[in-house]
Amino acid sequence: MYTFRVEELRHGLVGSIQHAGKPVPSAIGKARASGPLSLRSQGFQGDTVADRRNHGGAEKAVCVYPASRYEAWRERYGRELRRPAFGENLLVSGVDEGDTCVGDVISLGECVVQVSQPRVPCYKPAAFTGEKRLTVDLLTTGWTGWYLRVLEPGEVREGDEGRLVERLAEAPSVARLNELRYAEPIDADALSAVAEAPGLLDDWRHALRKRAEGGRRGTG
Repeated sequence: MYTFRVEELRHGLVGSIQHAGKPVPSAIGKARASGPLSLRSQGFQGDTVADRRNHGGAEKAVCVYPASRYEAWRERYGRELRRPAFGENLLVSGVDEGDTCVGDVISLGECVVQVSQPRVPCYKPAAFTGEKRLTVDLLTTGWTGWYLRVLEPGEVREGDEGRLVERLAEAPSVARLNELRYAEPIDADALSAVAEAPGLLDDWRHALRKRAEGGRRGTG
């Protein structure tokens, strides 16, 4: 049974982080909510994003991260990562990228949400945490977290349970998508097959097909 518990609920306004010696606008450092938050199609009440091309919007309304990964990062680096290292709105226990499939429909608090895609790694978690290895290590581990779209709005609070309502047949897991997109060597046949799976956004279909083509040409 796919279920998770909301351990932390976060939202926040755009601030700045330091990258390459310069301030960069970012809302990664979200504050923990003091009570329930209203969730609508574009995200949580009081939540913002700085880079609207790569974050936010209806297909990336909520960023989810598994609590168990923070312990894995601590073991990897020998220290705690500053939170929320990945700009997550929801820190959840009980599931991770291997359990979670694109297209999963989940009841959460008063809401119904759907897994839309993995979180694509960028430089901001490394800049926020001060851990320079993090960007590359997100690619190699696949510990990226994932995004949700909102099917039915409502309120969410810490302690709420997420429960699987529906899973698409043959839907790939978040972990599998990350493995195919970033791992070496390239498995062109698997990439082509998963690119046709249900529930994928067009951007992901294109990325997987492009990598498959590159693998067949030997260009990566």
